[in-house]
Amino acid sequence: MRAGFIAVACVVGLALAAIIREERAATPAHPAPAARPSPAPPQIVVSARDRDAIYDFYGIDHAPGGCPPGLTKKSYGCLAADDAPSSWTIGQPLSDDVLIYPLPAVLLGQVSPPNGYQYVRVGSDVLILGRKVRVVAGVLAGVGDR
Repeated sequence: MRAGFIAVACVVGLALAAIIREERAATPAHPAPAARPSPAPPQIVVSARDRDAIYDFYGIDHAPGGCPPGLTKKSYGCLAADDAPSSWTIGQPLSDDVLIYPLPAVLLGQVSPPNGYQYVRVGSDVLILGRKVRVVAGVLAGVGDR
């Protein structure tokens, strides 16, 4: 009798295990994540202190906290008024073929970019650039051509 009970219990256990296995195979272990709207591109404001330090270093005349003549103040920096095409776009990553240059060490000691970002020079512009993904978050245009 005991051997018969053990045999029946094993058969029932195997049957239940097969049913559970089929149910798990039918439902995905990790449901697909819901589509999230893409985040807005980052726009970091160049602080007045950093803007003044950069303009002073490059010898650009400007009103303290303002932009030099010929540039328009935007929320994220100073841009050329004519919207000339450039190798960068706010909120977009720089392509790998765009050369970036570090700011001079003397100037780097005077500015403080936000965490995760760095100041770099691209052509005649100074950009706030994401360290890992190279996304342009802020700009001071036309610094190096003066």
